[in-house]
Amino acid sequence: MKKYFLIRILVVFLYIAVLWYGLKVQTNVGYIVIAVGMILGLVINYINYRVNFKGRMDQNKK
Repeated sequence: MKKYFLIRILVVFLYIAVLWYGLKVQTNVGYIVIAVGMILGLVINYINYRVNFKGRMDQNKK
């Protein structure tokens, strides 16, 4: 559980970093970095959720 929240906090820092860089640069590359960073953050959050919670919830339903 502790690992789950640590990864969530790191993803928030990823969001902040890509937004800061993209808005600082304000070029096409900066906007691409924002888009890729946001999608990457969503993917990491989804994988983190599947690994830590989805298996436990499926076992409890049976």
